[in-house]
Amino acid sequence: MSRNNSKVWIISQGRFLDIDLDRMVEGDVTGPCKEYKISDIGRYLLNPNSIEIKKKLIGGEVHYKQGPIKQIRKAFYKILPGASKRLKKNPMLSPEVIVSRYKLQIPPMKDSDLESHLNQIVEQLRPYDSVANKLVQLDPSKIFQIAGICEDVGGNYSYLKLQGSIEEKIKYLGDFISKGVAVILNKAYIADGLFELRGYDFLSYDPAKTFKLITYNAGGDQKACVLTENNKIDFYLKDCHLLKHMHLFEQSLKSNPSLSRVFNLCREGLATPIKLFFNKKLEIDYSKAALPEIYQDVFKTLNLELNKKNLIQPILNHLQIGISLSYILLSDCQQDRMHTDISVLHDLRALEPLRKNLPHVYSAVVKRAMISEAGRFYLLDSINGYSNA
Repeated sequence: MSRNNSKVWIISQGRFLDIDLDRMVEGDVTGPCKEYKISDIGRYLLNPNSIEIKKKLIGGEVHYKQGPIKQIRKAFYKILPGASKRLKKNPMLSPEVIVSRYKLQIPPMKDSDLESHLNQIVEQLRPYDSVANKLVQLDPSKIFQIAGICEDVGGNYSYLKLQGSIEEKIKYLGDFISKGVAVILNKAYIADGLFELRGYDFLSYDPAKTFKLITYNAGGDQKACVLTENNKIDFYLKDCHLLKHMHLFEQSLKSNPSLSRVFNLCREGLATPIKLFFNKKLEIDYSKAALPEIYQDVFKTLNLELNKKNLIQPILNHLQIGISLSYILLSDCQQDRMHTDISVLHDLRALEPLRKNLPHVYSAVVKRAMISEAGRFYLLDSINGYSNA
């Protein structure tokens, strides 16, 4: 199967193994062992090792040394009522924030020579940014710390820890202001249900490349590890709950053509994936909205009256999970505009009231559901749009 015709996949169904893992893994293995195949993307998402992404450096926060008078003033403020609030507002004690407003950025072009020429012009204009003048005026002997400030896709800001002496930090800001800089994250899984995708090279994705993932019990807890090509331990999973995310992601890719299409755009270099988010608290109230397309199709097929929808809408808000992919389209004229594709998966357990009240509807929806170790879910809705327009 060719690369272009192969779909993105994450994890296979598991199969039981009859092997002795005691010599391979940590702890005393008890109970059955299972083996899964995971893709290169799946391995990236589960890997506990650090990743590198790019963010735009837009400035710095300069912390000055405090002389004796400032130190006395600071101590005086601390002992007064409400001191913390006044301390933050006092300009004598606050760091100086230097931020570039330089927004000119050349989007990717088909003509590489033209793109290179325009980027040279951008570099020639860079010294006229106000930040460059402010950096030259800084006196390193009066500064005890400088932190970089980065702007992320979507307009979020974060600090960047700078290395070296004060002079080297000032030089770094001058050299890389308004440019993309490397930022190290602890791992791809950065928060509850949230994965960073920019650390993975989607252009290198090969659907035929697989890795073994083994689950087992040790010390009364479920454990899991990923093996190398030589069946050695590559890494252990610190949180086995992530496996449920992988199964849900796999189900979403299989059931939602829109999500699969976006990942193929990423593979072809036509889109840049940013974040993957698993969210159980969606802000969609299906009790007040129109019936999702799946139920409209079922009603039409079964020739049911629309007043029956009152029996369905109240249960659609329960046991949902949204899987959202945020990305940037390279063809978008607004380069920083964030696009989002959301798959709303619905747990079949929420449909139990329909077994008795609308059994034909229940049966029709069950036929469209997929079963995995994460549960029995069907695609309730598919939503896409963009922000920062």
